[in-house]
Amino acid sequence: MVRPPRARALPILLLASLSLTLAACGGESPNAMRNQGEDCDGCHKPGGKAPRSLFTASGSIFRSRDGEPLESGAKEIALTLTDRAGKTLELKTNAGGNFYTSKELAYPVKVALRTLPDGAIRQGPEGVCAHGNCNLCHHVKTPTGGARGRLVRP
Repeated sequence: MVRPPRARALPILLLASLSLTLAACGGESPNAMRNQGEDCDGCHKPGGKAPRSLFTASGSIFRSRDGEPLESGAKEIALTLTDRAGKTLELKTNAGGNFYTSKELAYPVKVALRTLPDGAIRQGPEGVCAHGNCNLCHHVKTPTGGARGRLVRP
């Protein structure tokens, strides 16, 4: 049996490790596609159930205003956040309709939703999103902060 030199095996091991790390951190993993419509920051905070993946903005976008969350998560939606400093960040919903980021944002933010690849666009009200826990205000039964309920696709 011929063994590759360690120098050749190291990049392969690093690539495999990176792939596993990315799969475990979200994207299309089962953990990233659950709990649609729930308070993301309840777990994704210091001292929460998921303190290793802290979010600065997170939530769910649905296909309709009503219906069961697991049946109505909207995939392929782009969410553009523009913060108070003018920095723009685009997020994309996963197959469960969830989006999240840990990138720094200066609140309040302006929000726009767009159906991918080049579909309808809907601008949100400017400067009313004072924090990144979107599902807290955009709750199906008890919306707060001036939200009209769930975030739905354009």
